[in-house]
Amino acid sequence: MFPIDDLLLPSLIGGLSLVAAATAVYRWMRHLRRVRAQHLRAQGYRLIHALREYSAWIDFQRDQPFTAGSVEELTSPEPLTQARQIKRDCFPDLSQHMVRLLQAHSRVIEYLWQQNLLRLSQNSGWRPAYEDRQYQQLRGAQEDLIDEMIALCRELIGDASEPWRRTGSDFAFSNSSVGASGNGPPSRA
Repeated sequence: MFPIDDLLLPSLIGGLSLVAAATAVYRWMRHLRRVRAQHLRAQGYRLIHALREYSAWIDFQRDQPFTAGSVEELTSPEPLTQARQIKRDCFPDLSQHMVRLLQAHSRVIEYLWQQNLLRLSQNSGWRPAYEDRQYQQLRGAQEDLIDEMIALCRELIGDASEPWRRTGSDFAFSNSSVGASGNGPPSRA
């Protein structure tokens, strides 16, 4: 045998070992990226669900009298708290949107407090949501922000291929007389 054969076999084994190690590292990194993407996607869907749940929670509050025991819940309802936590853990890019949502939440709750006090002090003054223009404006702006956050979240998790259907609050889902009379505004869906 030639001396070159003595070098060729160890070089060939070393080269194949390097290729095998590089392939293993590449596959491991690809697996980690896939696991991270799946986790981010799952958290994105949790955030979307929490935002939808928050939207429904706000609409439900419109027709409910406020009690002393509900102050903490009104300040930070569970769906909003959950959305904030998910955003903090997984979606820091949505920070400015969350600040705007918290500001909108404050405005809506302040308005609902004023309406509740008016209802209690005058035993009147309550209007159905479809007749309350100020409430519709506040909620419409809040719904637009929620829809924007959901669209951004879907983009961040790579799920923006299908058009998003808005949360579609029609401001009258909890008022059964509205559905029967048809006086409410058209659905935003």
